[in-house]
Amino acid sequence: MDEPLNKIIETAADLYQKFGIKSVTMDDIAHECMISKKTLYKYVNDKIDLLQKTIKFEFLKYGKVFKEISGRGLNAVEEVVEIHKILTKMLKIYNPAAEYDLLKYYPVVHREFSEQKAMQVYEMMKTNLQKGIDEGLYCKDINIELVAKQRVIFQVQKIENSVVSYKEFMKPKAVKYMLLYHMRAICTPKGLEMFKNKIKDSE
Repeated sequence: MDEPLNKIIETAADLYQKFGIKSVTMDDIAHECMISKKTLYKYVNDKIDLLQKTIKFEFLKYGKVFKEISGRGLNAVEEVVEIHKILTKMLKIYNPAAEYDLLKYYPVVHREFSEQKAMQVYEMMKTNLQKGIDEGLYCKDINIELVAKQRVIFQVQKIENSVVSYKEFMKPKAVKYMLLYHMRAICTPKGLEMFKNKIKDSE
């Protein structure tokens, strides 16, 4: 990726996270990058194009991080704890306004992003579940397909009604609690004991 475009995307990502997507204009981005709007449009077609490029950049960035974790030679439980650490860091800078704007004002982009994220979570979960079973850390009778899809629903689907709001599940404490709930359901006694020790050490 060209260095100027990379700077534009990183600047846009930072502004979107701080102020939401709708309120950030192309003028704002050009100003922060210290370039003219004419120069900005040499690299992106419009705001939607920039938004798509920004989401793709962030998606690939964290995809590389998760891939690096899986390449460390860790066991399945250790992988889960390491990924949880990354997600916790992400949640500390998470701005629900950006998610809300994406869902309400850019539904097509949101749908594309959700599809990519769903597939990423699904494949990661299937791989981790099979690994944990092979290592004797997860129960052998796990239905890998169903459990992986259940995690996709929890991590990707945005539910908003009078009973449930996805925002309450985007808090670090809630994410940690739901992870413990998940691990209690799939782990063998050995795996659960290891998870409790590892998650405690990560605090």
